[in-house]
Amino acid sequence: MDTTFTFRMSTRQRAKLRRRAKLSGESEAEFLRDVLERELDDRPMGERIGHLAGTVSLKGVRLDPWRAQIKERNWRE
Repeated sequence: MDTTFTFRMSTRQRAKLRRRAKLSGESEAEFLRDVLERELDDRPMGERIGHLAGTVSLKGVRLDPWRAQIKERNWRE
């Protein structure tokens, strides 16, 4: 590592950090480095999530009338 950065966090935040790091299978430091890397990424959102295009399909899902109306009026193709 190139440098060390120290900061304070609440006990509640630390507990959440521990849980999330454990769930991801990383150390707290690794988890925080990954989070910071994602948050500091300068690429536009469309570029960062472009790999998700076309992965969600609503075929066969019945929309309630309110959602159907919103989709009809706002859907962009």
